[in-house]
Amino acid sequence: MKHDHPHRRLPRATIAATMSIAIFVAFATGCDPGDKGEGAATRPASEGIFSPPARTGAQLWAENCTRCHYSRPPKQYSAQQWDIIVTHMRLRADLTGQEAREITKFLQANN
Repeated sequence: MKHDHPHRRLPRATIAATMSIAIFVAFATGCDPGDKGEGAATRPASEGIFSPPARTGAQLWAENCTRCHYSRPPKQYSAQQWDIIVTHMRLRADLTGQEAREITKFLQANN
């Protein structure tokens, strides 16, 4: 009978796959494994080479809200109403939390 021992060795394929994923994530987020912190400039993980450029609330509003209906002018609703509307539409439009916040900020600033 074979017993699972807590110190059992992982198969080489599992180790290789884990290392490949770690290297990809480091590369994608802009992490330089050779950087030893010797005054080298660093960039936030959000600026990885595979990250799309940040879009403004106005761009996100135009791209997402007009997919299903005509977009409402920002002055049509109050800041509180826009907060509720964007929260509701976030799920329907499949927006990230950051995208929803940017859209809300744009609409509230322009109402």
